[in-house]
Amino acid sequence: MATGRKATRRDTRAVNAVARAWITAVRARQRARRMLGSAAAAAGAEPPRAELVRRLVPGRSFLDVGCMWSVDGAIAFAAEQAGARSVTGVDLMAPTAAFEAERARRGSAVRFVRGDIHDAGVVEEVGVHDVVWCSGVLYHAPNPLLTLARLRTLTTEQLVLATEVLPELPGLRGACVFYPGLDASGRRAFAGRRSGSERVALDTPFDAARGYENWWWGITPSALEGMLLASGFEALERVVSPFHATLVARPTR
Repeated sequence: MATGRKATRRDTRAVNAVARAWITAVRARQRARRMLGSAAAAAGAEPPRAELVRRLVPGRSFLDVGCMWSVDGAIAFAAEQAGARSVTGVDLMAPTAAFEAERARRGSAVRFVRGDIHDAGVVEEVGVHDVVWCSGVLYHAPNPLLTLARLRTLTTEQLVLATEVLPELPGLRGACVFYPGLDASGRRAFAGRRSGSERVALDTPFDAARGYENWWWGITPSALEGMLLASGFEALERVVSPFHATLVARPTR
């Protein structure tokens, strides 16, 4: 039994070392590209949100899933301004004071629904929309396939899905990392150095009581596209950098 535990610890250390080497190499390439100001770095940048909204939204109904945290409904208001036929935002959070103030200032008709899209009743209340925007949500979901299934139910024309990702693992397409299963060394391998808000289950140990605040999954772009395909979407456009991906997808069934 003791021998088995030692072997497990040894294997874990080896896997963590590989993860550190993989992520460190990708970050080093990123820094080099930024320093050189290369076209490759620019090509991998996150697409301007305003450009996507202006291009996809006019004349269509628009839904922003996860519209409140850190953005206070900004995408929903941008969609309304861009000529959306109707705009809805949904979030587990209550509407922020900043959201309510901006809605009043604009005389906005943006509808807000408080609830969890994994709840079938919330999906029914929100209703289907032509264009669905979902940013910064998927890696916080314990079951991303369920999240995508709900997004498919809500989407009639196009889904804009923006999420944190992991770089592709050479030789292994479709890879994912389940962050709650990592020990402290494993978390450090993937966390890197980053300022800003605390990432639960990545910067700190997993905390079941904090639910969706946890970072549950590190998803590679190939895994993300596979999940979309399995959920009834086809990716039409993709902008992928080592740690972020934005995809525009259409329903296929």
